[in-house]
Amino acid sequence: MQLKEELTLIQRGNRTITNYLHIVKTLADEIAIINQPLSDDDLTLHILHGLGADFREIVSPIRAREKSLTFEELLDLLISHETYMRRLEAATQQLVISTNYTNRIKHSFSPHNSYSPRRFNKNNGQSRSPN
Repeated sequence: MQLKEELTLIQRGNRTITNYLHIVKTLADEIAIINQPLSDDDLTLHILHGLGADFREIVSPIRAREKSLTFEELLDLLISHETYMRRLEAATQQLVISTNYTNRIKHSFSPHNSYSPRRFNKNNGQSRSPN
């Protein structure tokens, strides 16, 4: 009963997919040892239930499949999705960094900024007096 409860309640949390599925598979194997093996469908449902919101895009199509997935097939799909999400997150972070850098450059050369190139005398590089 304890192993089944752990399997029912397990959540991915901050774990990688590989780590999460390793833990789930270990619990399922321990349950099988006591002569109550899980079907592929039951194992898939336990895994999908604990994935969390980050994987909701892929959970629905997996649940809608007519043919059961093996553990290895499910592992491959989830690792691919995790890799896709990491690339997407990295691209988003790069876009934010680029946007912030561009905004800083624009701000540095704005006419209202004291560092504007227009406020310097071309002859000697000295600041012009405001008068």
